[in-house]
Amino acid sequence: MSILVRRVNRAKWQKMINEDDATDPSADAITNCLKTTNNDLSVWKIDTIEGLEDAILALITGHQQTKLSTLHYVLLDENVILEKGLLLKESPGDTAVVDLKNAHKDLTKLTYFRLGIIKDLIIERLVESEETFFTKAQLKGILKKAILNGKVDVNLLNQELIEKEKLL
Repeated sequence: MSILVRRVNRAKWQKMINEDDATDPSADAITNCLKTTNNDLSVWKIDTIEGLEDAILALITGHQQTKLSTLHYVLLDENVILEKGLLLKESPGDTAVVDLKNAHKDLTKLTYFRLGIIKDLIIERLVESEETFFTKAQLKGILKKAILNGKVDVNLLNQELIEKEKLL
C-alpha cells in the first residue's frame, strides 16, 4: 500500500470535523486546501509511514517556500484513491531534494464531483487522527539535518527561506 501525503490547513476544516454533517464544507477549505492547477492536485507518494519525513521535507523545500510554520497534512491510501475512480499521473515535484522529485504525483483530471470525493477522504482522515502536523521547530530540525547530510541542495532553496530561518 502506498500513501499519498497532502498539505492542508486544518483550521479551515475544523468546523466540519467537529460536526456530524460534513456535507457542506467551507469554501475556504476547498479553495485553499484543494486548489488545483490544470485540474491537477499535488501529492507526495511514500511507500510506508517511515517515509513521511521525506514527504514533509519535499513539501517544505519548494522554490516558493519562504518561511516555515506548523504544517498539517493528511495521509491518503493510494488504493482507496484509485478504487474511487480518481486518477494519478507522474509529475516531477518542486523540491530542493533531487532524490524526491519523482516521489511527486498529481491527482489528475479532477472535476467538481471528483474534488468532492477528495474532500470526503480528507475529512475522514482528519476525524480519524488528531496528530497530523509538524511544528515549525520540527520542520526546521528536519531541514537543517537534511542540509547537513547533503540531502537538500541549498542552491535550490528559496534564499528568503534560508535567511528567515537562519538555515546556514
